[in-house]
Amino acid sequence: MNARERLYLVLFSLLIGANAVGLGFIALAQVPLEQLRTSLDMVYGSIPFAILAAALFVLAVFILFLSLRRGSCVETLLQQGPLGEVRICFKAVENLVLKSARGIKGVRETKTRIVFSDAGLVIFLRAVTHPEQNIPQVTAELQTAVKDYVENITGSTVAEIKVMVENVVSETGKAAR
Repeated sequence: MNARERLYLVLFSLLIGANAVGLGFIALAQVPLEQLRTSLDMVYGSIPFAILAAALFVLAVFILFLSLRRGSCVETLLQQGPLGEVRICFKAVENLVLKSARGIKGVRETKTRIVFSDAGLVIFLRAVTHPEQNIPQVTAELQTAVKDYVENITGSTVAEIKVMVENVVSETGKAAR
């Protein structure tokens, strides 16, 4: 979801919240009936309020469609090819990272997150290793394998790979989540 869509959601939620508070005040008899009648008389037959209502309805429908949309790829890598631009979703790059990490002996499971910086991709890896493995050696091998694989497949520069070893588990044990 991009910043504009988030802004729409925030505005809409604030509007719904304000309506809920107003309805609560009316239901608890905190608003005098005369003031309520005066407010309704002001709105009754008013074209600007009808336009506002239509705009809010359109916003509500738009937010409904945003919430139903699936698999949107917001963050992408942009590559310029000979025939035009190519975009690679960060989710695709995450899957490449996970695939390359699976080939490393001593790494039981990994989770990843990717951020783009001016220097290139920054890949954050959370790993679970086996207890009989040398952690500095395994993580160095993991970093090298991921960097080489992602750069070869995507053509992008990997600026940094940050690894956090979350846990060390045996073959029969379950990894902590």
